[in-house]
Amino acid sequence: MAFFLSLSGYHNAGKTTLGTFLVSELKKKNYKIAVIKSCKLTEDIIDNNPSKDTWKYKALGIEKVILFQKEFFTLFQKNSIQDQKLLYHFFLSFFWKEDFVLFEGFKNFSLISKIWIVKDEKEADEILKIKSQLRNLIGFVVKKKETINWLENNFKYRAFLWEEKEKLLNFIEEEIKKHKEKVLLFVNDRLIPMNHFVSDVLKYPLL
Repeated sequence: MAFFLSLSGYHNAGKTTLGTFLVSELKKKNYKIAVIKSCKLTEDIIDNNPSKDTWKYKALGIEKVILFQKEFFTLFQKNSIQDQKLLYHFFLSFFWKEDFVLFEGFKNFSLISKIWIVKDEKEADEILKIKSQLRNLIGFVVKKKETINWLENNFKYRAFLWEEKEKLLNFIEEEIKKHKEKVLLFVNDRLIPMNHFVSDVLKYPLL
């Protein structure tokens, strides 16, 4: 099963800069990767412009790069799925071959692990105000060293300095390894939870 990770943060936090670094390094280690970029614009977009963020991921050789809008995917499938659980299961079925799927944005998607990029203390205060709304937060990336202790004391999650990209990369690689599974079972496009016994019964006759 792919490890789903959202790089969240406010505008110009550096999500694409950090995301392209992580994707590039993980690709060198032969992980299968996909990227989904969220977009608030509602009009139709054909995002094939070298100046756009999605192009930066395509340029790294990522085959599955998706621009996600409220009503459309850039892969031009009508987006009629509004329920988060159904959408999560769709992503699982669509990216079942990948090891790592990077979601850029998706602050309000509660089912996906999140690393939040924090530019300064002002943003840290804003995040504290919505603390009760955050789900599946697993860490922070901060651009100012003095922000680390404040975040770790208020949130109890690991924080990385912007310059510590290698440490973050190692942290994410450990998460990828935790999420690797041999068998996924879908019935009527829904993921069916399985205990280890059922998983083994389905897995080992195939090996």
